Amino acid sequence: MRYDFIVVGAGIVGLSTAYHLARKCSGCRILVVDRHSGPGHGDTGRSAGAFRAFFYSKTNMALAATSIRFYRHVQEREGFDLGLKHVGYLFLLDEELYEAVKPVLGELEKRGLGYRVYEPSVLEELLGVRVRVAGSEEAELMGLKDIVAGILAEEAGIMRPEKLVEYYYAKSVEAGVEFMFNTIVESLIIEAEKPLGLPYEPLPWQKPLVKGVRLSKGGEVRADAVVAAMGAEAQRVLDKAGVDAGAKPKKRQVFVLRASTSQLKRLLQAEGFNEYSTAPFILLPKGVYLRPVPEENSFWTGVSDHLGRPFHWEPDPRPESHFYTYGIYPVLREYFPQFENKAPESSWAGYYDLSIDGQPVVYGESGLVVAGGTSGSGIMKADAIGRIASSIALGEKKAILYGGEVFDTDALSLKKRRVEEEKLVI
Repeated sequence: MRYDFIVVGAGIVGLSTAYHLARKCSGCRILVVDRHSGPGHGDTGRSAGAFRAFFYSKTNMALAATSIRFYRHVQEREGFDLGLKHVGYLFLLDEELYEAVKPVLGELEKRGLGYRVYEPSVLEELLGVRVRVAGSEEAELMGLKDIVAGILAEEAGIMRPEKLVEYYYAKSVEAGVEFMFNTIVESLIIEAEKPLGLPYEPLPWQKPLVKGVRLSKGGEVRADAVVAAMGAEAQRVLDKAGVDAGAKPKKRQVFVLRASTSQLKRLLQAEGFNEYSTAPFILLPKGVYLRPVPEENSFWTGVSDHLGRPFHWEPDPRPESHFYTYGIYPVLREYFPQFENKAPESSWAGYYDLSIDGQPVVYGESGLVVAGGTSGSGIMKADAIGRIASSIALGEKKAILYGGEVFDTDALSLKKRRVEEEKLVI
């Protein structure tokens, strides 16, 4: 079998890339290969399903803002319901965090991305949050500080990742993209650009090119170019080929808390933040988040830990109950006493593919395009990443993001990288 392009990975980045390749190259034959039984069954399906354009980095802000506007177009103009709700992201900030995010506010204004600032007393009234924790022995042990302000990012909210998967998948199939599920890619096929029939080619003095993929169940599939959009699994294949994925996998966990009391229901249905009478996505100091899930009468909660958790990937990660009990719950309870004695009803785990600077890694080399390093924000930047990766695969120096913004295709590469460090990885 031979194709123009093979995309390895049917997560949201792989699907977006395949969609934009098909849109730009109508005569191209494109194949998407994935280990799972259907699209979006890996880390995309384990996402917290939220979006924001509120980033410290101007690059991430551009990638997210243009992607979100495309999703709004899909829902409002094309009539494809993505469950997109602009409930907002509410950052509850202590004094140090407030000073750190102030530089972001000016860039938000330049891009026309709205935000609101809330005083602590208003936050207490609307959410029942405990803004003054100084003097608490538990707060002192955890290094928790008083909340001095809340910033609500308005170009932010929640969505249903499975619906975005459904959209890209349906549009790709409609455009003629082929899919091969339940198939593990074992390695890349690397050959000399000008083979001479010598043993052990490609030899060090020959130019190597990626010519396709080998499958673990036997056989191979060839193409003019391969796009590796494997997320946290990328190292498993790329390391064998001596290719730098530019990111490493870390496990992330989500715990479901039912709004079973009147206090929690009041928090879930908080007024004064959006048109849905729903709590915004709430970020607490120390990185703990609360994601409202009104259709399930619940919250999802999690936190990103860093030093101490190994870079590691496995096919079926499991959540750890102690991570909630000792890592999330104490912080959550200190600021929101409504969660006193609240245990999760269910949980799951997935992976972030973390880059060194919190920015995506997208570059091309010798017939291979690497698209990853989404660092936990793949859903909210997937459309822009797909446009950039497809442009690289087609040999283009510029990518046109949704709305017409022009993006240099080498800006997210490893060798010519031109990005700012992202300080708001959640």
